[in-house]
Order: sequence, then C-alpha cells, then structure tokens
Amino acid sequence: MSKKLTNLEEDLKKNQIEIMLYPSKCDGCESEGFAACVKACESHMSEKYGSKYAGARINIKKKGNKFFPLICHNCDEAPCVDACMPGARYKDLESGWTVTNYKKCVGCWMCVMSCPFGAIERIGKDHFASKCDGCSDEDTPKCVEACKKGALKRIGIKNYSYERRLSVAKKIYGPYIKSISKQY
Repeated sequence: MSKKLTNLEEDLKKNQIEIMLYPSKCDGCESEGFAACVKACESHMSEKYGSKYAGARINIKKKGNKFFPLICHNCDEAPCVDACMPGARYKDLESGWTVTNYKKCVGCWMCVMSCPFGAIERIGKDHFASKCDGCSDEDTPKCVEACKKGALKRIGIKNYSYERRLSVAKKIYGPYIKSISKQY
C-alpha cells in the first residue's frame, strides 16, 4: 500500500493540485476509438464556452508506437502569462492555475511560441490560443475521468513525485522494495 505524503484537501488549500501525466500508461485509447481524454475535454469545453471557444485543451501525439499526452504543466512562473500582450492569460489566485480570458485573446500566438511544452494550441479559424485550465472549477477534470489507463491523474505534486520515485525503485529492487521501505 502506498503511503500518502499529503491529502487532496491539504493540496487543494495550497493550490498544489495538478493534472499529472504518466506517459508510459498512455496507449492513446486506440482500442476504444482513440483519445478518450481529448473527446471528453472537447465535449466539456463546448458546454463551458459554447461553440466559438470549443475544442479540446489536451492533445495526444504519437511517435512510433508511443503516445504522449500534451497538457498544460501550469508553470509557477508561466512564460505564456509573461508573453501575453493583451493580458488574456493570468494566474488565478484562488485556484493557482494559469487561465485564459478568451474574449481578450487577440491571437498574437506569443503564448504558443513561449510554451516550453507545446501545450497551447493555435485555433486559426476563430483566432485564439487555447490551453488547459485544469478544470479548476470541477471536482475531477473530464480528461482524468475519461482516462481508464491511469495516464492522467489529479494529484498533489508531492504525491506524484513520491509515486514516480517509488515506481522507479520497484523497477530497480523489485519485490524487495517493501522490506527496504519499512526500514525508513
């Protein structure tokens, strides 16, 4: 059983909840019609913003036989916020997420160019740049709900780091990890 360093409520109070990626678990939902997370996000964004600002805020890229979910990493010092000339991108103080006021977005694409993760998409026909807002107004983001493989999780940063390190340790030490972790 994995020990939790902090609980979800504590992390929520500190604005430390993110949608974290476990890329090795992503299979692109190929057997289920491809990219359930993308479809769920797209449907949710249509409901939330209407048809003009609809479209998924997550993408799945494929290289060879591997899939890579692209989603906002919600940088502490977000380059997209600094690059946004009209001030459409900003840090929401309540949720801690970098969000967008799409009515202010003029489609200058500076945020697209500044994002180190390629998580902001240019929507040319309606001339705006879309990105994930973490569904900070939802209990569980729609992409996380739709991901049956566990490649996307809504989790605190400390717990994510712990899970990743534990996973690596299990690969190295195999079944001996339980006896090692009890020593500490």
